Amino acid sequence: MLSFMKQGRPTTKPRTGFGQCLTDARERAGLPEGGRQHATLTFLSTGQLRLAMSQTLLDEVRGIFFRPELQQRLPSLTPRHAADILRKIVELAELLPTVPARFSLPQHPKDNHLFNLAIQAQANYLVTWESRLLKLQAADNPDGQRLRQLAPKLTILNPKQLSDALKLLHPPTQ
Repeated sequence: MLSFMKQGRPTTKPRTGFGQCLTDARERAGLPEGGRQHATLTFLSTGQLRLAMSQTLLDEVRGIFFRPELQQRLPSLTPRHAADILRKIVELAELLPTVPARFSLPQHPKDNHLFNLAIQAQANYLVTWESRLLKLQAADNPDGQRLRQLAPKLTILNPKQLSDALKLLHPPTQ
C-alpha cells in the first residue's frame, strides 16, 4: 500500500476517537508499542504527518482491504473493522478532489495516479514497499529525475525508512 504524506504541524482540529481507533487497529494487528507502524500512526494522529488521498487511491485501498485473501491472512481485519479504518482514513486524510495528470511512468501506468497525487499534494514522502518505485529515488534514474522536477521535495522511501526519518525529526520524549 502506498501513502502520500506531508510533514505537518500538530493541529488543534479535534480528531474525536481517532487515537483510540489507531490504538485498536494496532492492538488487533498485534503491532508492538513503539514499532514503526505505531510511530507512523502516532505521527498521523497528532497531526505531525498528514495523509493526502485522492478518490482513486481511496478506492484502491478499499479494494485491498476487502480482498478475501487479505482477510483470510488477517482474520482481525473483518469487513466491519476495515470499514472503520477506512472511515478514519477519510476523517484524517486531506482529500484532493482533483488530481491533474502531470507525470507518467510508461512501464507502470497503473502507478501514475500515485505520482500525480504526490505532485498535487506537494508531498514530502511517498511511502511504499514496491522496489520499482523505490528505484525512482536514485539520482541517476531518468524517470526519477523527471519526477523530481515536478516534486522537488518528494522523497520515496519504505515504511521503515519513514519511521526512522520521523524519529530523527521528532525524537521520542523520555
